[in-house]
Amino acid sequence: MALHIIGRRRFMASGAATLAATTFARTAFAAPRTIKIGLVVPQTGPLAIFSEQVPWVIDQVKQATGGKVVVNGAAHPLEIILRDSQSNPNRAAEVAKNLILQEKVDILTACATPETVNPVADQCELAGVPCLSDDAPLEPYFFGRHGDPKKGFDWTYHFFFSATNLADSYFASWDKLPTNKVVGALWPNDNDGQAFSKIFTDLAAKKGYRVVDPGRFDLPSGNYTAQIAAFKAAGAEIVAGVLPPPEFTAFSSSAAQQNFRPRIVAMAKATEFPAAVEPLGARALGLSVEVWWSPTHPYKSGLTGQTSQELADAYEKASGKQWSMPLGFRHALFEVALDALKRTKNVDDPASIRDAIAQTDYASIVGPINFRKGPFPNTCRTPLVIGQWQKGKKFPLELVNVDNSTATDIPVGARMAPISYGS
Repeated sequence: MALHIIGRRRFMASGAATLAATTFARTAFAAPRTIKIGLVVPQTGPLAIFSEQVPWVIDQVKQATGGKVVVNGAAHPLEIILRDSQSNPNRAAEVAKNLILQEKVDILTACATPETVNPVADQCELAGVPCLSDDAPLEPYFFGRHGDPKKGFDWTYHFFFSATNLADSYFASWDKLPTNKVVGALWPNDNDGQAFSKIFTDLAAKKGYRVVDPGRFDLPSGNYTAQIAAFKAAGAEIVAGVLPPPEFTAFSSSAAQQNFRPRIVAMAKATEFPAAVEPLGARALGLSVEVWWSPTHPYKSGLTGQTSQELADAYEKASGKQWSMPLGFRHALFEVALDALKRTKNVDDPASIRDAIAQTDYASIVGPINFRKGPFPNTCRTPLVIGQWQKGKKFPLELVNVDNSTATDIPVGARMAPISYGS
């Protein structure tokens, strides 16, 4: 009986060892799991123009990576899950929550104005999920989310220009032209408008400018008669603000009807895209805007090796459409996300992915990305120049860099000029 028990024990031990070895072998040689990157952008609604290049960029990333990302020597299948914020902050938060809880993404990315970026980042901060974003000015991103400069955030990282840098760039370009230095302001009651109004107004007096600010207003508005009347009464020769394209179209039409002809019009958001300015026809000529990325920016992609010019050329050839600023930042978003994944020590640990993002020091197609340099915790400021819309050679209207006072490594193609109004 004793011998029988011993034999049975040996058999069980032997069987267990064989089972363990088989299980270990299956585990050891199992294919690496799929790594998921979630992306939330406004594909529909008034901000949809920011996402025109997204499908093309995703296809380019898939081609460049072969649909895989190598982490610690293992080639993981790569899945990019795209969701539409519908240009609505509540919808952005909803789809972000779904990507976190249902799709279980490893990194959640977002871009295109604080209306999309901020609610997505907030959901990631609550859930403890690494988040990477761009294309929302740093102050509306950081302070719009109630960021504490002494603490920063735990899970969310962002790169783009700062509103302070934007103001410096605009004032430097305006100094190149003779004006009475009276600025009519169009700052709506949103994160961008609130941040820009404070920063511009504070800096204006130091630069010798006077701001005529009729106050915050809700969007959509569609009626700018009161603002134009205030600007005309004050003799404003400069108009600056931040409006979505449909709102600026309404303002431009009303200004023409009321014969309001400022020498400089600088409108963030609205005049950044060919598709937004083309409907304005001749009224688009001479409009100026901050330029966050252009084909002449002296940077190249660490993912594809393309220069800025080569990226723009590839997009125009494939799509038949004109390049616009978001192209570089859509590409850079994936550059930085993939770079962080490749440096992650344990891809199954969200904190390890987060730490890799935090330690980023990367040369991207929009410039150097390093989240340790700020100006605020969890952020990186990218360079900025000023451009003007001119009659084009290849396209009806073309954006040309005209002032690089705050980023001298980026070349200019013309000098700043006042709006001519056909004269």
